[in-house]
Amino acid sequence: MTSFLHNTQVRERLRKLRPFYNAIFRRKRDYTRLPTPVDHLRSLQGRGVFLLCYGRSGSTVFADFLASHPDVVTFGEVLGENSFYSYFQWLSRSVLWRWSLRPTLMAQEFYRYCARLVATKPAMQCLFDLKIESLHLIEGNWRMPGPGFAIFDHLKAAGAPVILLTRQDLVARYVSGQVAEKRGAYHSYHGDTANPAPFEIDLNAIDAQIDEIEASYAKVREVFAGTPQFLELSYENLFMPDPVTGETHFTRELSAQIAALLGVDDQFDRVPRLQRVSKEAGYGSLITNWTAVEAYRTKLYARA
Repeated sequence: MTSFLHNTQVRERLRKLRPFYNAIFRRKRDYTRLPTPVDHLRSLQGRGVFLLCYGRSGSTVFADFLASHPDVVTFGEVLGENSFYSYFQWLSRSVLWRWSLRPTLMAQEFYRYCARLVATKPAMQCLFDLKIESLHLIEGNWRMPGPGFAIFDHLKAAGAPVILLTRQDLVARYVSGQVAEKRGAYHSYHGDTANPAPFEIDLNAIDAQIDEIEASYAKVREVFAGTPQFLELSYENLFMPDPVTGETHFTRELSAQIAALLGVDDQFDRVPRLQRVSKEAGYGSLITNWTAVEAYRTKLYARA
């Protein structure tokens, strides 16, 4: 068969027959008659709240903080393959799976899925944790690399509440991610599933990743500049020690800001529910070039 298809004349004749084959055997959905992504987002009526961040930025503990409110529910990382409310798990179970699992249709189905999820939680504010590094999965074909995604413009046009959660110390974020990957544990409830051998951190890789992340942050700020339903938060500024007990709590300012954004009363539980997987003090014994990493980190943020 392979040698048969190498025949130029055969290939050309098959190409001419492709439109007829598609018309007969491949069902196409006419999306011009279906709601657009902005239509789906507007149908949420402000009850869909979209958290934009990179992994290892504290989104899980932050989402747990929001979900402590009686009128807020979190759907978690819907672009995560194994999440409970995973978009991809839904696609694999859907009766539409035969034609939904194609890059050209991923975006349309994604916004429809968001609308379906919010509809299951009437009168609730619903949080979607969207990792920026995963957004390309719903952008369809022919997307060039870069910090901008169509979802940013859709969210702005729909007036959906958007939270950008950043990390100030992107070196610590990178190192934390490398350690978590080696151990196979990204959150405290996973436990340490591996005891990896000491390894070296690639400083050039940190540089490249920082440039990419900062470009994405800048793009989100540009798109949502002046938008009343936009809030930027930094993970490092979410917490403060309790003046009485000395324990770390979410700040009162944070709970007030979120309450105002979501239009709910300030009833958030300010006690964090998730602890770090690894303490930074323990990295030195696992990372062979820890001294160089710390020197790089100090030099980088001394310029800032």
